[in-house]
Amino acid sequence: MKKTVGFIKSNLRQIFETIGLIVAIILPWVVDLQNLFRKYLGNNILTPDNMWWYIALTYGGTIASLFFFTVTIIILRKINAEYVMNRRFIYHDYSYAWYWFCSKVLGIKKCNLILVPIHMQFKLAIRGTFDDYPLQDDDYPLLENESECSISKAHEDRDNRTINLILEDTFSVEDQQVDKQNRDIFTIKVSRNDGSNSRHFSQKFIDATINALKEYKQISILNVYATTNPKNTLHIARRVFGSVDRGNVGHLYVFQQNKDEKRTFEKKGHKIF
Repeated sequence: MKKTVGFIKSNLRQIFETIGLIVAIILPWVVDLQNLFRKYLGNNILTPDNMWWYIALTYGGTIASLFFFTVTIIILRKINAEYVMNRRFIYHDYSYAWYWFCSKVLGIKKCNLILVPIHMQFKLAIRGTFDDYPLQDDDYPLLENESECSISKAHEDRDNRTINLILEDTFSVEDQQVDKQNRDIFTIKVSRNDGSNSRHFSQKFIDATINALKEYKQISILNVYATTNPKNTLHIARRVFGSVDRGNVGHLYVFQQNKDEKRTFEKKGHKIF
């Protein structure tokens, strides 16, 4: 219930716009447009200026529905061009279908990634669902004299076609936080965590992640366990996995971290591609 209320509060604008689209579709089927605009149709002839309105009012039904739907879509996409989705400070745990609908149908071009589940951050960034993901640079300042990121490996004797990639950024990731079924898989850990739990943009962290995967010609499955902040997530998703051929990774799964005291990761990963 709480999740539903949060969804409604955060997406009230999009919900009303969706209702408007539905009304535009069904209106010609519940209202007799010809009778309602009989005087207009009787006093006006078909001209290039009123052609589409005249045809919609004359024929009604399917043509009118298509016409009103198209007009409504054009208006909504125009007023949504500068609107930023996810502006409320609540957890935005929505399906990808909803994000796709808001972007591709309602025409919303910008989406805030703060308080969006990390697996959805990866999916939205990799697929380029929105044109822009605005983030304040002041919220993720650069570190001066940043030390090099560490790259460590475990279970190197295992098959490297399936790899765990642990991205240790804002918080550390311990072995016991990964589910037992994946704990003994060949694992690469990229870490910039210094114990401060601070949120910083780190170019070195992004470069280290790229370099950590470069040497593997083909990875069938890559499991990602990340504590990255939204800005680092955005850059990693775009630069490492966002290319058309997606580099050397066949399938990408991102595991969501639970909110329990131990901060364990879910047993099942979210498939990104």
